[in-house]
Amino acid sequence: MNLTDTHTHLYWDSFRDDLDQVLKRAKNAGLTYIINIGVDVEKSQKALNQAQKLSTSELQIFSSIAIHPEEAIRYSSDESIHTDISRLEETFKSDPKTVVAVGECGLDFLPQWIPNPEAKKMQIKLFQAQIELAKKLNLPLIVHCRDDRFKDPDNCEAWDKVIEMTKDHFGIYHCYSGLPKTTDYLLQITNFYVSFAGNLTYPQNKYLLEAAKIIPLDRIVLETDCPFLPPQSKRGQRNEPANVLDLAKMIAEIKGITLEEVAEQTSENVRQ
Repeated sequence: MNLTDTHTHLYWDSFRDDLDQVLKRAKNAGLTYIINIGVDVEKSQKALNQAQKLSTSELQIFSSIAIHPEEAIRYSSDESIHTDISRLEETFKSDPKTVVAVGECGLDFLPQWIPNPEAKKMQIKLFQAQIELAKKLNLPLIVHCRDDRFKDPDNCEAWDKVIEMTKDHFGIYHCYSGLPKTTDYLLQITNFYVSFAGNLTYPQNKYLLEAAKIIPLDRIVLETDCPFLPPQSKRGQRNEPANVLDLAKMIAEIKGITLEEVAEQTSENVRQ
């Protein structure tokens, strides 16, 4: 087996006591690649440090640099954003073979992250700065996008903006949550891969099952987003990289193909 988990947060406190066992279970589940995702300046450095320390020939671990959109409320000026973007670039330059992406960055329009119009503007500025960094470094983007659908289940404001901002670059739309019209749109005008996480297995997310049917296998990658979003069979538990196998099995069932085909093609997509 040749599985890849494109989105983990192995530096989270919940992995502190048993990370060695977590990685052993990942190898036993057939994983050969993991990307350890940064969410701010400090955690981007932690993600890199872990990747450098823990990567082996059997299970290669890479990392990313980024500032998560939820962090935008900490910024008060363009200057403060660009100071931290420069720090991210320095992290990349310290080990460009291990740092393989800019992300997760993006837009999150849940009310708690945009308490006022200025906060939304700052979030967009923060994302744009990271898009420019990815272009400068010729790195793919790993994009977080979340719409507020509590009052309007058809709301696609964040997704529409993300696609507009990223359509001329490349990367991964992480933890995909786009509605059918978004799926059709991004397939037509972007070169991004779509990443499915544990929420694909949740009963209420039937629209994601339709997306997994429609999106060609050569545009799909897999992730756990661990320690978050465990698959339905493990709800209430800490998520971990080995559970990407659940996603691969589900994609195989949806597509009517073998598990090995899913593993090989999705890992090849990551390499591309």
